[in-house]
Amino acid sequence: MKAVKPTALTSAMLISTAATEVYSAWNAASAYIAGGRVIYTATERVYERLVDGTTATAPNLDATNWLDIGPTNKWAMFDSEISTVTTAPTTLTTVLKPGYVNSLALFGLVGQTVTVTVQNGLAGPVVYGPEVIDLDGTVIADWYMYFFEPFVQMAEVVLTDLPPYEDAHITITLDGTGTVECGICLAGTFYRLGDTELGASVSIVDYSRKETSALGVTTFVRRAYSKRMSARMMIDTVQINKVQRVLADLRATPCAWIGTDESGFEPLTVYGFYRDFSIDVAYPTKSYCSIEVEGLT
Repeated sequence: MKAVKPTALTSAMLISTAATEVYSAWNAASAYIAGGRVIYTATERVYERLVDGTTATAPNLDATNWLDIGPTNKWAMFDSEISTVTTAPTTLTTVLKPGYVNSLALFGLVGQTVTVTVQNGLAGPVVYGPEVIDLDGTVIADWYMYFFEPFVQMAEVVLTDLPPYEDAHITITLDGTGTVECGICLAGTFYRLGDTELGASVSIVDYSRKETSALGVTTFVRRAYSKRMSARMMIDTVQINKVQRVLADLRATPCAWIGTDESGFEPLTVYGFYRDFSIDVAYPTKSYCSIEVEGLT
């Protein structure tokens, strides 16, 4: 089990992005009609005008006239929600300078491949990659499936072997045949907590609405869902103080949780927060830690 603690990204760390914006920047002198949308660059969020008129107060401080819609397109992949996505036609290339980090986690991906490269400086030597990850999660069992099985999107990628350089520039390129999407881009430091045992469980919390009328007709409103993981890991007894302190530090913090690095167990990779954990000092040399992680939508 690993946990990737995110580094708080600032606008200065986003060196470049191929994501473009649909709306123009807010101007205090402009008159806006109800329903019009603008971008306020100081907060990197989109606001919708509630009434016609002109106001000099910034949208984030004027709830009477403006409604906060959500993050801008280029910044959506850096908030704490997978459901708010950054999109681009065919290719989305992003360059980050997050400082000392050794991990990168991507969630909510839509595309065919992700390529990650790390350079020591913007135009410096390549110190990692290019690492190309195929996002086709299709399992082929026979010739029929080879020809006719539809593409299965692999939506999560986590790399925990990035070299930590102070001037590291991480280039992330998401490629696809149509519109590509990224819900979460998280750079940070990973902590190894223990060895996940067999018996871990993963499920989802579905926020869709299912309503049945008096006549027995059921209607569905498909909405987002979040993942949930419960696992028990074995840890060295001498490490229980470290594990307890790391988990205490990660409380109320959205992180990337990796149940195992083994291929085929991608469902045990969750972006979210832990609800609770408990440590069982079972033996002189080995102990157990049980944890329940709730994903974010």
